[in-house]
Amino acid sequence: MLAGRVHRKEYALELFRQGLAPRLLFSVGRFEIRRFSKMALPVPLDLLKLAQEVPPPQRHYFVFFYGQLAQADLVPLRRFGTLTEIEELSRRLSENAGIRSVLLISSDTHLRRIRMCCRSLLSPKVELAFLSAPPPLPEQPPPASSERKHDQPLPPKRSRFASAKEELLELFKLAIYWVLLKIR
Repeated sequence: MLAGRVHRKEYALELFRQGLAPRLLFSVGRFEIRRFSKMALPVPLDLLKLAQEVPPPQRHYFVFFYGQLAQADLVPLRRFGTLTEIEELSRRLSENAGIRSVLLISSDTHLRRIRMCCRSLLSPKVELAFLSAPPPLPEQPPPASSERKHDQPLPPKRSRFASAKEELLELFKLAIYWVLLKIR
């Protein structure tokens, strides 16, 4: 499970609880730490407390769960986040030769870039599966106007423009990663 919105992590947790995998590895970026610490994790872990000693720009963790074990490791940051995460995953897989398969969960648009990085950086001996997390549930509508406070703003709606912008940004990133992986 790579860094991203909370709903992706919650989806991975649900699959883990269903016994789909014996181990779970999260990538948790700087701006996700607070929300991650509030999640119903398989083993209690106060990542917020661990991160306090690290300067904010350097806060990126791989958090590993296996049985009753929880381990958080600082991941050195570099310019390209997904590439850095897959390089770190590759390093960990080489240290743990017993792991023969990996299920990666992200959004459908991000999975294209993840797949490209994995095919370039991970051993072909590792069986890979890619799964798109279902989109988050829409926010609940506010209470009826008589119940809603007048100064309480309405929740923002996700526009088609915002979706198109995200798609275009991801296509741009895909092109950059393609070039980066070709010149490696």
